[in-house]
Amino acid sequence: MPMRWWLVPLALAGLLAATAPAGATFSIIACDQDRCGVAVVTQFETNPAMGPKGLALMAAGHAPADALAILLREDGDFDDEGVEARQVALVDAQGRTAVFTGRDAMASAYAGDRRGPGYAVQGNGLAGPAVLTAMEDAYKATRGGLEDRLLAALEAGQAAGGQSIGKLSAALVVRTPSGFPLDLDYRVDASSQPLPDLRALVERHHAWQAVILADRAARKGDTTGARKALAEATQLAHGWDRVWRRAARVALALGDTIAVHDYLARMAAANPVWGRQEAADPAYRDLASPVDAASAPNPAK
Repeated sequence: MPMRWWLVPLALAGLLAATAPAGATFSIIACDQDRCGVAVVTQFETNPAMGPKGLALMAAGHAPADALAILLREDGDFDDEGVEARQVALVDAQGRTAVFTGRDAMASAYAGDRRGPGYAVQGNGLAGPAVLTAMEDAYKATRGGLEDRLLAALEAGQAAGGQSIGKLSAALVVRTPSGFPLDLDYRVDASSQPLPDLRALVERHHAWQAVILADRAARKGDTTGARKALAEATQLAHGWDRVWRRAARVALALGDTIAVHDYLARMAAANPVWGRQEAADPAYRDLASPVDAASAPNPAK
């Protein structure tokens, strides 16, 4: 089985001033139980070398606990911080986990972890233990792709109180043997609403994949499949002009004149210049009624 790994951190706040706890983060790393690989997350006072080094150690056959011991032993006091300022978690291909939270990280508002087969949830500077419990429960209860379960866990943690010092950024990374388009790598920095922004990025990704499926189905004469995929794409588009443009082309191929006008109008609302250019394309010349992209409604989600 090809190696598969995920690294899914959520960093909600940066450093604090003076002698206050250095930072606050909560995260979840996980892998599909039937196709598990390896995953590493490092946070609080991060040593970035621990990520790739931990992956390499587990790929070489080290169990997570052994790999973690090596990482801590060879930390090297990166950024003049030692292992007591680290919080590190690992998951391997057998679903085994290992987590370390140093004394400095434990001294933050609340720090801890929860683990199960194939996943580890950890955090520091949190509002309380309910944050980690909510993340674990949401991850296990949510259906859908791995990215959906991970994002649900982050949202549940935030809803349970999140970090005691507020929120600032969020990130989601998924790695697969197949690569793009299954791989995801999204992050939001310096945002007042990092998780909604992150969800919008992930949903736009799904929207683009859905409109591609709709196009392929339409070309094969699968009208039902095309309409189903098109409905998913337009629901998740978040005003992305590129999705609306391709949706209009698919609707045109399906003979859905009303949908063509709707999608072009939404495209023009998101990007007036490109919307007018698209509406003037000869592809739409034979429509029963003229396409007027100048008067467009506000773009829907």
